[in-house]
Amino acid sequence: MTSFNLNSYVQHTLNSYLAIFPEENQRFTILEKQLTNGENIGSRKNFNGHMTACAYLINNRKCLKIHHIGLDKWLAPGGHREEGDNELYHTAMRELSEEAGIKHAELHPWHKEHEMLPLDIDTHYIPHSKKKNEDEHFHHDFRFVFVLNSDHKINLQEEEVSGYERVGADKFPQDPSSQAILAKLQDLNLL
Repeated sequence: MTSFNLNSYVQHTLNSYLAIFPEENQRFTILEKQLTNGENIGSRKNFNGHMTACAYLINNRKCLKIHHIGLDKWLAPGGHREEGDNELYHTAMRELSEEAGIKHAELHPWHKEHEMLPLDIDTHYIPHSKKKNEDEHFHHDFRFVFVLNSDHKINLQEEEVSGYERVGADKFPQDPSSQAILAKLQDLNLL
């Protein structure tokens, strides 16, 4: 049995991603530096930056957003990679199940047609958390799209999530990170 090497997986994924989206090269300066330096990007204790993944769940041309209590923001379900997740789409699937109770969504065919690459990769700043005793750092967030072709019941993880909404393209946040994934979702004719 071979062990999973997260840094090799992320480097390969990033290279393949940039072959499809070469115009995004400047978005990954921090991640590329960490990979070059051989940092453990899988460890939550790495306060330069570490890996996360999220699930953009699409149903009836709407995207599920949850209200994250700790960050006080509306986000796609997602979180930290855990041991055993291996590829980051597993992290996104697990987080969708944990935070919203959705267990039967399917990964969008785009991922299967593109080596299971994320549709978007975003590095974003996370402020210092006195409550969690965590320094400020960056999340390297691999974003995956899941589809659900039927109505579904949302069961929120109440310790971390205080609400949810389904938003169309007209209600997407205007920040550059949200607009980057929105453009790709629209290119796939999902929103």
